[in-house]
Amino acid sequence: MLPSHLTSGASAEEPATESSTIVIRRAEATEADARLLADLGATLFADAFGAMNAPDDLQLFLAKTYSPELQRAELRDRDRAAWIAEAQGQACGYALLRRGARSAAVTADSPAELQRIYTGRAWHGRGVGEALVRACIGQARAWNCDAVWLGVWEQNPRAIAFYEKWGFRRVGAQHFVVGTDSQRDYVMALELSNAEPERRHR
Repeated sequence: MLPSHLTSGASAEEPATESSTIVIRRAEATEADARLLADLGATLFADAFGAMNAPDDLQLFLAKTYSPELQRAELRDRDRAAWIAEAQGQACGYALLRRGARSAAVTADSPAELQRIYTGRAWHGRGVGEALVRACIGQARAWNCDAVWLGVWEQNPRAIAFYEKWGFRRVGAQHFVVGTDSQRDYVMALELSNAEPERRHR
């Protein structure tokens, strides 16, 4: 399986201005949700990173990562949990958390990886990414995890700043492959003993 990568979708958000219109629901292991996540994930990744990658590499990555079959297998995995953000009757973002996933850069006894998190461009700065991160941290606590970690592209300063506001700190680096192109991600981690249930910088 390819390493995780976090898009600019959840980056440098302002406080939510329309949070009452956003619904975060747990994704289910159904064909409908698998197809929704396959379409949504591919669309949002291409929207965020398409211009920065060769077309052949991008298409290869999307085909390997966002098939409905793979999405359904991930939804059936008891060590994963996914959420879909919906607004105005449309899916506008999602997140995927994986229990027990480890990184050599993360010193934790029981970590969870924030494997994917995306929001549509039209919903940047409107609290979607914030709500998805909160859902993931809450689930990690319910799993009795002691840390949440993620990989974020080193050329994505807005996303890095967003996670820093939540208390994530750089602890290392890893490679992330788009097609045939190996890219460098920062590994960032949040110790849950140091995290408040709500956003730390409020």
